[in-house]
Amino acid sequence: RPQRCDGKRPVCGSCNATLPSACRYSDGSASINQLLREDIAILETRLQQLENPSDSSRTLVLHAASGSTSTPPHTPLNPFYALLHLFSTDHLERFRSVLPYSFEFGFFLDYPRFSTSLSSHSSHDQPFPSILSACQLLGAYLSPVNELSALQSAFLSQALYDASTGISRDPIHLARSIVHCVQAEVFLSQYFFVNGRTLEGKYRISNAMSMVLGAGFHKIRSSDAYAFQGRAGMHSVLPPRDPVEEGERINALWQVVIMNACWTAADGSPSNIAYDVPESRIDAPWPLDSGSYSQNFISNVPDNGRSLLAIHVKAAMLFERSSLLQRQYRPNATRFQQTFNNLNSAINNMAAVLPSLSDHNLSRSTIRRLLIAHTLCRVATIILHGIFEQRDPASQGQVLTAAESVVMLLKSINLTDFPFIDPIMGVSTRLTFCEYTSF
Repeated sequence: RPQRCDGKRPVCGSCNATLPSACRYSDGSASINQLLREDIAILETRLQQLENPSDSSRTLVLHAASGSTSTPPHTPLNPFYALLHLFSTDHLERFRSVLPYSFEFGFFLDYPRFSTSLSSHSSHDQPFPSILSACQLLGAYLSPVNELSALQSAFLSQALYDASTGISRDPIHLARSIVHCVQAEVFLSQYFFVNGRTLEGKYRISNAMSMVLGAGFHKIRSSDAYAFQGRAGMHSVLPPRDPVEEGERINALWQVVIMNACWTAADGSPSNIAYDVPESRIDAPWPLDSGSYSQNFISNVPDNGRSLLAIHVKAAMLFERSSLLQRQYRPNATRFQQTFNNLNSAINNMAAVLPSLSDHNLSRSTIRRLLIAHTLCRVATIILHGIFEQRDPASQGQVLTAAESVVMLLKSINLTDFPFIDPIMGVSTRLTFCEYTSF
């Protein structure tokens, strides 16, 4: 039911109780929502013109987007594509309203560089259609404007098409097109997961994993990198232009590893990467947070694997290993206890060094990542000790303590502050509450 705005600033009471990020005030000019509604009205009129070309009283001229290689998913006269085409060519500025939420969907590119590239006139710097279409889809999903949200199906069709045709054949643009395609696949997978379309989400992860492995991102700075080129489908790409570009490749790898690990553990399906095979074994630097690559490179700061993204990676891999060990358990299996003890120690050590969520100076994005890392570590304990909880009081106590920790974590934060949170949290908390309520 619509509620009247009480005029409080910076966020009115109605929006503060639902979605604070959607609150917009206008100081003499049209608000973002008003502009969106006006734009949609214009586009709907143009769409009607396309659907009724025999109406001679109306004319419409479409101009190709500068530097765009995007093509319609079906035919050049597809009215939905025309709508997307007009939206993308006339309103690139709209992407900037999506970017503040993009980290919640697994955004790993350098934020300042990508934001600048949206208005670049250089074909080398402009984003590829794959990532632009995926951003438009997320913008429609996050939009409080019903008319724009209703266009998600059309945006999804275009995003899927652009992702499938997004890798450049030009060696100069190949590496960057791969990075942008991987980012698009990550966005698409999260979109599918949050909408309950798990199988489709996992398919997008497998695509992303194939690209990062095929491009050799898992062997960046590895002494074996040249030995593996040309083997197992790996292809040589041009070296990065600078530390930021190399950092984007490293972050692309680890973001995909995170998602693969989490969703492999979630349903016990086979992993998209064989960690014990030399060709696919990861031998790359730990990731840094966005904006840190150029600074750390200039300052000669060593990579110690303590960035937020690195913490997230480690927690996800512990979650995956616990799930795998649980599935591999057989009574009286040799060496199982040693593997169990080693993994249990790794989880406890990780949980002990995780930064606390009680620091009020932490940003919402930082809290979101730390919350996921804390939760994944506790859930890894629940899964690991769940093997013996029915016959071992010590394991039963570990399971209960871990479940209680997750509950306390969720109580310690204001979940309404998050416009979006990683869908793996739904799987993790469901498992936690199942264990918590069974005692």
